[in-house]
Amino acid sequence: MEVLLLLILITTTETVDRNTIEYFHKHQCYLKDVLASIQHSPNQLAVHRKTNTLYFSSDVDGEYVPVILDIDSKDLRVIKGVKDSYAIASNNIDDEIYFGGSNGIHRYRPVDKTLTSLAITNLDIWWLYFNKNIYFIQFPNLNVYVYKDRTIKVVRQLKNTKVNQFVFDKEDYIFFVNVSGLYGVKKISHEHVLLRAKPQFSGMASDNKGAVFVSTDSAIYVVNTTDQKVKQVVRVPGVMAMAFDKENHLIYSDGLELVRLLAVKEKSEDGDTYYCN
Repeated sequence: MEVLLLLILITTTETVDRNTIEYFHKHQCYLKDVLASIQHSPNQLAVHRKTNTLYFSSDVDGEYVPVILDIDSKDLRVIKGVKDSYAIASNNIDDEIYFGGSNGIHRYRPVDKTLTSLAITNLDIWWLYFNKNIYFIQFPNLNVYVYKDRTIKVVRQLKNTKVNQFVFDKEDYIFFVNVSGLYGVKKISHEHVLLRAKPQFSGMASDNKGAVFVSTDSAIYVVNTTDQKVKQVVRVPGVMAMAFDKENHLIYSDGLELVRLLAVKEKSEDGDTYYCN
């Protein structure tokens, strides 16, 4: 089933190359580019960079099924064959997308549109992440595991720790959030370092360069891994999930809209919505 979406945003505002202005640059404004207005699960988003397509889950006939959004054309397409795809992750090395939920983990190959079930069954998957191997959080215990060589093992750095979300940065350090706050994990000692206890974090993602971003109900933050400081990027309400397109523009979900933030040199006067830091 394929659904065409009308382009909501029509603008002549000049945007800025992602590489010239960093997200934590002071006094920067971002144009709100609405990619889709559709009710969906705001748990996880994933982008296949080669095709610049966004993957998310939406309620279709009472089931959360995976949906593909072509970021350039704004076309939507439902992937049949997967039910309860609550967790989603992208493997941009092997061009694979993973869907997790109460039916284990499925692998989707965008190139040939094939869908297969991995040997991870009888598990309820809360969160997925790919970093050389498939990592996941099991529900309801919220423990973190890695799937390697067709074997499931507990992640030692996070053993006996309840984790809501986690990512790796460009140096393969683990960052995670739970009810106590945002943490970084030391590689050798596996010590958990509390970076920020408040506010409560609702979303987490790493960009194409390995920078770590987190969100709250009122703003988006970036973690400076050099000094472990958590800096506010921009004030945006209701951000619950994030991902980055092939050009490293931030995309977020609030459960009702999928929005891309485009850095601009100046705001136009045509009624568009902007968020500024």
